[in-house]
Amino acid sequence: PAELAHYKQYTLCINCMLCYAACPIYALDSSFVGPAAIALAQRYNLDSRDQGRNQRQEVIASHEGIWECTFVGECSVVCPKDVDPAAAIQRAKVSSTLDWFKEMMIPRSKGK
Repeated sequence: PAELAHYKQYTLCINCMLCYAACPIYALDSSFVGPAAIALAQRYNLDSRDQGRNQRQEVIASHEGIWECTFVGECSVVCPKDVDPAAAIQRAKVSSTLDWFKEMMIPRSKGK
């Protein structure tokens, strides 16, 4: 139950795509993964039962992912379910940065 509170917000997305319509980055670059996809990834990344975090992080931390976002925040403003994709993107940026630091401090081969 306590863990549910961390990701419940992201489960409320109804795929209306208003966040994509409001996103100035997506308007300029359609290869940007986009706010809804990143919020969905964040939902699963916060679920301890899920085992796909590393694969998702590779996608959302890529050039077309979270680093394209300039944090205008309009995606969160227009969301009818208050999913707050902008916050999901910022949290994913923090996670990605921590992953990078861990990799630099404790180098491992990618194949393991």
